[in-house]
Formats: sequence, C-alpha cells, structure tokens
Amino acid sequence: MGKTNNLILDNLLEIEKRAKEIILRDLEDSQNEAYNPFYNLWKNQNREEHENVMIEELKINIEKYWLAEKYNSAIDKSFNMIYFEHGGLYGGELEAFAIDFDDSDRKLSEFEIDDDHMEYLDNISCLPAFVSPTLYHLTENIQGEEDNFDDFLDVNNIYELFEATALIEINKLFKRANQENVFERLNLKKPFYLAVAEHDTGAPKLIYVIE
Repeated sequence: MGKTNNLILDNLLEIEKRAKEIILRDLEDSQNEAYNPFYNLWKNQNREEHENVMIEELKINIEKYWLAEKYNSAIDKSFNMIYFEHGGLYGGELEAFAIDFDDSDRKLSEFEIDDDHMEYLDNISCLPAFVSPTLYHLTENIQGEEDNFDDFLDVNNIYELFEATALIEINKLFKRANQENVFERLNLKKPFYLAVAEHDTGAPKLIYVIE
C-alpha cells in the first residue's frame, strides 16, 4: 500500500497547491487587507509541532475512550475503517467512527469514499480522536471576521487552504501512528482505511491505508 499512500499524499499536496494559488490571486486582485492576516497565519503554522501534538492526543484518547468499556462495549469487534469527522470552518476537533467498509470495488486511483459503502458500527461511535491545530487556529481567528471579506466565497477559499494543509498533516499523523503501532490494540481488518471529512459535506476523503 506504499504506492497508494504516496498517491494519496501527492493528491493532497496538489489540492493544497491549487488552494494556495487561489488565495494568492485573491491577495493580488483585492485591495481588502482582511486576507493578509489569514494567509500569514497559514504560512506560519508549525507543522512538525502539530504532528507531535496530534499523535499524543490520539494516543491518550484511544486509551481513555476507544479502549474503555464505558464508551466501547465491543472492543474486540473487528472493522476495516475509522472515519474521522471535523466541524469545518468552526471546529478543529475530530471525532472517530468505526466503519465496516465494503472495499470490494474500490479503485486505488479514487481518493473519495462512497458513503453508501460505509456501515457505521457501535463500538467506536463519535468518540474524541484529536484536534487539528491548523483548523483550530483558523476557527479561533475567523469568528467575527467574516464580514470583513469581499464575499463569503473568499472566506471559503481561506478555509479550503487551511483544510488542505490540515489533511496533509493528518496524513503524516496516520503514517506515524502506524509506525508507532498506535492502533495495535484495536481489532483491525487489513487493508485498513483512515478517512476524514467535514460533518455533512459528502464523501469522506481517503487519507491513509494500513496494509
């Protein structure tokens, strides 16, 4: 699955590149100074530090919630996907859902998951996973500033850049989590899929695959 994960990361980097180009064009075309603080906020994110924060939080929450009978009444249940959901523009917290994913006709070149193939399980359901610092920093700074932009579409362009970067960071988080055997006490069926999406926005994005 190394090739698959390389393709996934390349796709995420391309999405980030396109999102950055849109923001740079907005900065050039508009006299509105509202863009600059958010572009600078994005540029100054400490990605290495974010990865360290997320991995520690993920480890804590797996132990505290995912592997606790109080929150997971079927710890031994096997499954082949964890779907992580975040709140979009107004929330950097990600919650985890165990999924029985039908991958029988999944094409490796596709990076979005058909949610018709996802069956939600009751062992890990809406449990804390980790906070994306990149999305969190956007949330805490954008609230109350939306009307300063020329159009809400411009706010969405800012969000899409931050989300693209957050997903790249999460891809690296999952790679590290796999290397450190963070998921080893879960009953995973392989290949095991890790997917992320904003709440109620359609198809989840495939972020990492564990073989």
